[in-house]
Amino acid sequence: MADSDEEVAVVGIGCNFPGGEGLSNFWKILLEGKNCTVQIPDYRFDPAFWYDSDDSKAGKTQTAKAALIDGLNEFDHKFFGITETEADLMDPQQKLLLECTYRALENAGIPMEKASGTRTGVFIGLMNRDYEAILNNSPTTITHYNGTGTAMSIAANRISYTFNFTGPSLAIDSACSSSLVALHYAAQAVRQGDCEMAVCGGVSCILEPRVFVVLSKAKMISPDGSSKPFSSRADGYGRGEGCGIILLKPLKKVRQ
Repeated sequence: MADSDEEVAVVGIGCNFPGGEGLSNFWKILLEGKNCTVQIPDYRFDPAFWYDSDDSKAGKTQTAKAALIDGLNEFDHKFFGITETEADLMDPQQKLLLECTYRALENAGIPMEKASGTRTGVFIGLMNRDYEAILNNSPTTITHYNGTGTAMSIAANRISYTFNFTGPSLAIDSACSSSLVALHYAAQAVRQGDCEMAVCGGVSCILEPRVFVVLSKAKMISPDGSSKPFSSRADGYGRGEGCGIILLKPLKKVRQ
C-alpha cells in the first residue's frame, strides 16, 4: 500500500462547459469574467409554459434561464464503437463523459491503445436524471438500452468498458458536492495503490423542467438565472451544465 500522504498530480484535463468546448475556451471565459447564462431554448423544453415570475403559482418556475452547452446531439457513436440505436437511448451525460475522457487522455499525451488494459480507476460525480425522466414518458418505447443508457453506475462503467480500464469504477451522488467527493476517492485510490491512474470528474445536463420548479418552490434559484456569490444582490443560484474530467497519477511516477 502506498503512503497516504503521497502527492498526486493532474496530468490531463478534458472539459466542455458553457461558452465553448475545451480547456482554452474555459480559461478564456474565466479571464473575461463572462456570464454564459442564456434563455432556455424551446428544443430543451417549453420555457414559456413552465415559467411564471410569480413563484407561488403551482407547477411554475421563476426562471427560464441557465448556462448551457451546445452540441449535445453531436456525439460520434462510431468512434466509440457504439451503435446508433444504443446511442439514441444514452443519457447525454454519458456521451459527454466519454468525449471528455478521450480529450483528457489526449491532453496528457496518452494514446488510447497505451491506456487500454491499465489499472486505471474511474470516479464520476453526477446527480441529474433528466434523460431518464424523458424516456420514461414513453413507456411503450422502452428497450434494454434504457437501463444502460440512464443508470447512474453506467456513467462510470461505460468509460471503463470503452477504454478497457481495469481499475475500480464507480459513480457518486452526493448532490452538489458529487464531483469533489469523486475527486477525494480518486486521489485516495491513487495514493493507496488501488489504481495507477484515475479518471475523475463530473457531469450535469439540463434537459427537463421539473427540477427548476422544485428549486423555485424552495426559493433556491435566481430569477435571472445567474449566481452572485458574495454580493448583496445574491438572490439564489443559477443552474448550469457541462462536463469536466481530470487524470490523476502519483507525482513520483510522473517525475520518473
